[in-house]
Parts: sequence; C-alpha cells; structure tokens
Amino acid sequence: MKRTVLAMAVGVVGGLAALTSAQGQGLIQLDNYASSGNLVSYLGSPIGTGYTVGLYWVAGSVVGSIANDPSGTADPATLGGGLQLATGPNSTTPTSGGGYFSATGNFQLTGVSAGQQATFEVIAYNGASYSAATIRGHSGAFAMAVGSGSPTVQVGLGMPAFSCFTVAAVPEPATFALAGLGGLSLLLFRRRK
Repeated sequence: MKRTVLAMAVGVVGGLAALTSAQGQGLIQLDNYASSGNLVSYLGSPIGTGYTVGLYWVAGSVVGSIANDPSGTADPATLGGGLQLATGPNSTTPTSGGGYFSATGNFQLTGVSAGQQATFEVIAYNGASYSAATIRGHSGAFAMAVGSGSPTVQVGLGMPAFSCFTVAAVPEPATFALAGLGGLSLLLFRRRK
C-alpha cells in the first residue's frame, strides 16, 4: 500500500514537472503572411516560391552586440551576440510567393520562458541550407518577448522591429580566389617594371 501511494506521488510530481517544463518554454511562429509589409525581396521584387525562411536566435536582448552586415549575406552566427541557427520542428518554412512566409506551427525556444526576451535574425535562402545557398540574406537583429501557446507571437507579422530585407547572390569562393590571383599578378607585373 505504501509503495502504491509513493509511486502515485512520484508520478504526480513527475507529471507536474513535465507540464511545468513544457508550459514554461517560449514559442514563436515564422509568419508574415497577414502583414502588409516586412517582405523578403530579390532584385527589387518580392521573392517567390522556392526559398526557405528560418531563424537565428539567442536568449535575451543582445541586439547592440551584433555587428552590422552591409552585405546582408553573412552567416549570422559570425556577427557576434551568440546567435545560433534554430533547428527542429517549425524552425523553417517555405516561402509562399510575394515575399511572404507562414509556418504551420510553433517553434519552441529551449531555455526561454514565455514573456522573456529573445533576439532574432530571420534568414531566407535557396538550396538545402543557408551556408550552401547561392542566393541568401538575413534581416537585421531584433529583440522581442516570446509567447506561450495560442495565440503565439509571430515573427514578421506587423512587427516594427522586424524589417524588410533582401536576398542576394553569394559569390562562389572560386570567384574570390580568381580575383585574388588577378590582383597578385598585377602587383608582381607592376613590381618588375
């Protein structure tokens, strides 16, 4: 009898701990579909289908410690502030045309409770991954409080902190290598004269 009561008590405490843990995680949804602005564009026009939109994020408001990226195509993880690529369910979504995107579910930010701040950069790219994409780009860093359940805080939906951004062609490393060799040969040719 004592073992049954003890097992029930452990089960109830474990269930409450799991429920509290699940309820305590912050949730966001990648969605700009219902917004009248904040589009992703390429060569001056909103991007169509065939792109993927995702996130880099870090807990807390660290916008001031993230470097500016004039090219708009750098890997956000290299810009400082501790940004990390979001992975897992609903961390990416395909574009739906017209510069819009809308994930079907929520992305859970591990270690960030509902109502707490997190810093984000939205990314868009063609291909299998951001790092391997030939056309890619990212938004500027912005911070916002995350939600819990429904309705979820939606990244991109009428948010003044999230601004429009452009994707651009990324030169292949061979292009840089050829440019470097060309510059070096010009220097050597000039030095001989």
